[in-house]
Amino acid sequence: MVLSRAKEIAAELTPLWADLHRHPELSFKEYRTSERLKKEVEGLGLEVIDLGMETGFLARLRGGQPGRKAAIRTDLDAIAILESPKHEVRSGTDGVMHACGHDFHMTAALGAARLLKEGADQLQGDVYFVFQPAEEIMSGARVMLDSGLLEALPPDLDALFGLHALPHYPAGTVLSGSGYASAGKTDFRIRYKGTAGHGGSPHEYQDVIPASAAFIQAVQTLVSRENDPQKALVAAVLTARSEGEDYFVSDALEMTGAIRAFDEQVQEEAEQRIAELAENIATAYGCQVEAELSRGVPAQKNDPDLLPAARRACRTLFSEDRILTGLPPFLGAEDFALFGRRLPSHFYWLGTGFPGRENALLHQPEFQINPQALPLAIALLTQSVLEVLEGEEDHAEK
Repeated sequence: MVLSRAKEIAAELTPLWADLHRHPELSFKEYRTSERLKKEVEGLGLEVIDLGMETGFLARLRGGQPGRKAAIRTDLDAIAILESPKHEVRSGTDGVMHACGHDFHMTAALGAARLLKEGADQLQGDVYFVFQPAEEIMSGARVMLDSGLLEALPPDLDALFGLHALPHYPAGTVLSGSGYASAGKTDFRIRYKGTAGHGGSPHEYQDVIPASAAFIQAVQTLVSRENDPQKALVAAVLTARSEGEDYFVSDALEMTGAIRAFDEQVQEEAEQRIAELAENIATAYGCQVEAELSRGVPAQKNDPDLLPAARRACRTLFSEDRILTGLPPFLGAEDFALFGRRLPSHFYWLGTGFPGRENALLHQPEFQINPQALPLAIALLTQSVLEVLEGEEDHAEK
């Protein structure tokens, strides 16, 4: 029943999805997006709760009967990527694109709100919808918490659900793990400072280029030779920029990169080693160094108490061979994890790939979502909430 109605709602919301895709907005600049979503939510008769933020908000659907309380979270922002001109529905803002599926996430959340609203009279409890800005820069969840989200939500919230598009798997597949659902992420910035000089006299200046190259190589061996290969870790320099004119000696070079891990101890040890490597290499090459490390988000670990409800929801909608329970296929980070540290939560990865072809991955200009995934996303969020509000007691399944 839920899936059949979700298919009808998905068809009706396709123009909205296209509109959101054509009007992407960067982190904390989701003004049009927020206003459009508020209009849709208010049109359904939901209560909009203003947190005093420029973008992002909370909405409440009151059930007709007393009961438990659940929430759905979606993200609003796009990223600075120029979309492929081959797409029929494409961004109208050059250099900005929904290349991570947030337009899909928003449409699914609105679809769930619509479906739940249709049965609100019989709904045993209330449902909250968290419309979060700035997920792409790992800042929106923290700002919402600082703006009073927890105070606006009921203190006895039973569950928070979220999902993310996953082009690695075809539509009709869901990943609902019992452990880590996303990786923790730490950003680092390393700046080597040497001295200027003449390229013909390398012995007369401190060269930042070989120092930086040594650091980049050392970061790679941190993963391949220092970390336990059975514990996932990604550590890499992602950008490198030097100052000065081409073909002249540069006296400074700045690198940025990231550390990603599921296990917090692995992440902490990698952070310590990055700082040590930066300092030791500076000493060895006669340079100065400034190292900044900033913990972005922790890993998301799904609440074990919500696993029975999540499994029942998945089994209602997906065939058993399409329900995956392991770790995500990559170390993507999600600031949903900041909510997960404070609230009982469960995060799904939903297959959105097209079968029989190579699918562009997240943050690529050719990224697209199989439309067949939208009714499944709507139904999964809806069914998950219903399993918590109206489902059987979970204690026997733990």
